[in-house]
Amino acid sequence: MLSKPFLVLYFSVLVATMGISLVSPILPIFAKDLGATGILIGLTFGVFAITSMIISPFVGMWSDRYGQKPFIILGLLVYLIAALGYLISDQLWQVIAFRAFSGVGGSLIFSVARAYLGLITPEGYEGRWTGVFSSADIIGFGTGPLIAGWIRQQSGFDLVFMSMAVLMGFAALAVLLFLPSNPKNRSITLIDGVVFLPIKKALQHRIVLALTLNWAIISLTWGTVLSFLGLRLENLGVSATAIGLVFALESFSSALTQPFFGIVVDRVSRRYLNMIGILLVIVFFIALGFTENLFWIYIMMIAVGASLGLAVVSLTAMQVDVGRKLGMGTVIGINQAGMSAGVLFGALFSGLIVDLTGRDNAFFFFAAFLMFIGLIVFYFLSRTPVGNVVLK
Repeated sequence: MLSKPFLVLYFSVLVATMGISLVSPILPIFAKDLGATGILIGLTFGVFAITSMIISPFVGMWSDRYGQKPFIILGLLVYLIAALGYLISDQLWQVIAFRAFSGVGGSLIFSVARAYLGLITPEGYEGRWTGVFSSADIIGFGTGPLIAGWIRQQSGFDLVFMSMAVLMGFAALAVLLFLPSNPKNRSITLIDGVVFLPIKKALQHRIVLALTLNWAIISLTWGTVLSFLGLRLENLGVSATAIGLVFALESFSSALTQPFFGIVVDRVSRRYLNMIGILLVIVFFIALGFTENLFWIYIMMIAVGASLGLAVVSLTAMQVDVGRKLGMGTVIGINQAGMSAGVLFGALFSGLIVDLTGRDNAFFFFAAFLMFIGLIVFYFLSRTPVGNVVLK
């Protein structure tokens, strides 16, 4: 696992996600200061998912054919430009436009980085490798809000956006200089004979649809929580630094548990462990909707993080299994589109629910309901194998 490609990719994704998450918790507050209503706040956060949803499947397929490294570098540079765009924006439409542009960067970075990882992961160790690697995303996302809250409290929004730009430039340089262009793992014989399916044919596999739906379910939590939890906590009188800590605790909890869960999912049914994780998230989301006590919000977010950790590492391991047979980049790109759809749907409709009900906790219940319906659909889609592709 401690190979040069793994370490460079881990470090680069950690730095990239840290830069991205510097902005995510404060963007709804920034939009509100520019006059956004609930639905527009949801749009501000979720609009990046529109571009990501459209581009991700194609980027994944292209990375299978042309290599992953150029796409990762380009994605980081796109995020750098978006950060500078936020810095000069003084109108809401400008913020929304640069947020949409950042969706291009997201589709280039995350689906392609996971495809690269899938190609170097030894067979039978999918849970362990993806469990450790996922902690890069989560530590980055956890550290970013904590730093952003402190920077904003000390110096305002501008320095947050500048910090994001610097981190993106640093990550792009690291990938350019140190990440090998061609991921190889000679212990995996299936990679050499993999069939790269067109997107249309890949979508005809019910298991691909099941995985994509599952990512959409999980990303509903990001679309709803990142769009409105920071705003709800501000309404409760919580400081900017404490808001950052709320997000950080969720992320660190997920990061710390995923390596352990990775060992478990290599031995137990990944499909059922994933469903258990999502069910626990639903329970804790409902609990979060009822509490206004900061201490219990901390506890619930830690629990959400651990539950998401179980769901994510199980799902990522299944993703690698299917990607080996149908094309790593193609499968992960389609799944990334599902994630983007979940973020977009969660952010926009949660904003609508908040506007209609006038309650800033309504998004918790709305997200829990949608996740439960999606979980039932996933169960029926994923229980029947198609050809030689089956979820373990």
